[in-house]
Amino acid sequence: MGPALAALIVHDLKNGLGALEAELLALQHTHGEAVGGATYKHCVELRQRFVQFLALYGVDGTMRAHSADESPQDLIRLICKEQGPLLAPLTLQAGEADQAPPYWYFDRRLVRLALEAALHNAQRYARSAIRLSAHGRDGMLVFVIDDDGPGPQPPDRDDPQSTGLGTALCQAVATAHDLKGRRGFATLARRPEGGARFELGLA
Repeated sequence: MGPALAALIVHDLKNGLGALEAELLALQHTHGEAVGGATYKHCVELRQRFVQFLALYGVDGTMRAHSADESPQDLIRLICKEQGPLLAPLTLQAGEADQAPPYWYFDRRLVRLALEAALHNAQRYARSAIRLSAHGRDGMLVFVIDDDGPGPQPPDRDDPQSTGLGTALCQAVATAHDLKGRRGFATLARRPEGGARFELGLA
């Protein structure tokens, strides 16, 4: 797919979300806020995130990290607070604070997008619980998502939710975080105790 076609598709998707948002708002005005209120809110958040995601790319389509001093544990707590209810009936647990460096230099928006994409992937396979944590390893910050599912599964071409875009996003976010030629990584592997483990390493 060329950049021109990709730009047209992205523009069309953004306009489609905007139109859906307007229709839901009109529905609320006609039948009251109780009708479609949660769906409207979700649509607004999705459109805003989509626009934010587009802003993270340069005109050449290359993802660039705009890093700043951030607290990994604060980000973990925020994600667990916001994503926990969305993942129900699964339980989303936050790892211990002392396992993560107090501060690290990374792009909060990019890392959040990658972790939320990985969480939604874990949601498809987890049986009861997902755990989000972080720790330092070999001079890098590593975010970890553990689930208690059957472990990594091969791509399912018949599953409309399995597009591979989440994996590509995580790899792009990891690659965008480089320090003196050392780049981050994104991996998915089987846990020795069962389930899958996703790791996002940031240089």
